[in-house]
Amino acid sequence: MSNATEFEMRRRERRRRERLRKKRIRAAIIFIVLIAIIIVVAVAVSMKKGNNEQQNTNNVSVEATENPENVVPTVEPVQTNTLNIPPATEENDLLQIVKDSVQEKRCYLTFDDGPTENITPQILDTLRKYNIKATFFEVGSLIDSNFDMARRVYEEGHLIANHSDGHNYEKLYASTDTFINEVNACFQKIDAVTGGAQTMRLVRFPGGSYKSSADSFSPVKQECKKVLKENGYYYCDWNALNGDAEGKKKDAQGLLDYLKSNMPEGQNVVILMHDAAAKQATADALPMIIEYLISEGYTFHRLDDINYQAAVTTIAPESGETATTTTSTDTTNTASTTNPTNTTNPTSTTNPTADTANAQNSNTQSATDKPVQAQNAQNITPAPAQSGTAIIIQ
Repeated sequence: MSNATEFEMRRRERRRRERLRKKRIRAAIIFIVLIAIIIVVAVAVSMKKGNNEQQNTNNVSVEATENPENVVPTVEPVQTNTLNIPPATEENDLLQIVKDSVQEKRCYLTFDDGPTENITPQILDTLRKYNIKATFFEVGSLIDSNFDMARRVYEEGHLIANHSDGHNYEKLYASTDTFINEVNACFQKIDAVTGGAQTMRLVRFPGGSYKSSADSFSPVKQECKKVLKENGYYYCDWNALNGDAEGKKKDAQGLLDYLKSNMPEGQNVVILMHDAAAKQATADALPMIIEYLISEGYTFHRLDDINYQAAVTTIAPESGETATTTTSTDTTNTASTTNPTNTTNPTSTTNPTADTANAQNSNTQSATDKPVQAQNAQNITPAPAQSGTAIIIQ
């Protein structure tokens, strides 16, 4: 009897062990299957992602061939140009320099009061879409709080310029000393963003530098212009704006209409806009503004991309006739035209663009200033434009 009982117990133990062994085998098989499924899924996802990237690349290549205006440029730092303009210590009104340049239909988009987390990225995305380079007048305190965004502005090839450190009118315009101290502080922050690669010292006065009896800070601003000149800074106002800081709040269409209403005729244009946190309408309007300017035949440039030519007035010793010669600082394209005052046809067959510039220069420069300006301009080493011209350049 005991043998039978013992036999039954051993049989049950064998069965128990067999069931346990089968459970372990099943668990191992399930585990291996799960691992295999995970590997297969991962490989499939990776292959799909690779195919999508390849398809996107192919789409961009095809689109670039058919629609070059849609090409997105590589994001990489852009070197600042060797300035092709008079030195700031001699002439630092950059808007006047822009007006006096012999090139026509050039547009300089400028954005003040950034960088910001919400509006600046939208502005940058639109500029990338159209392959346009612009100028951002940034506030030092906002560079501190949005350093990565300021870095993106620079890395995408735009010019970062100086809009004071704090943008507080009372503190900024308390004296010429407080003004230049803020400008220097902001420039140091710009230098930190660019790693010292961007050397142009360009300032825009908060509120502008125009003389106005309605502006209580106007007197000190005029003195600050002299201080900027002494310290080698250019300053730049504007001759057109979209009105995003003027009067009643406007929607995108309203901003476009406002810009159209104050565009100067026959001049290169520097357009004032803002990328401050509250300027969503400006981000919305920018594509329409760019399309409008393209339709008007403008090309787009940074404010360090100016092909400047100085006009020189001379007197022929024998005839006594007055002649105007334009001397380009661009060694690859030096133009010279001579137009006697008694000539019935003032348009030169050699360079008609230069004659237009001569007429503009004669309204803003005296005969004694022009030789000096030409001499100074010739002493500057030119360099090819690095700021990236617009897609519409032909």
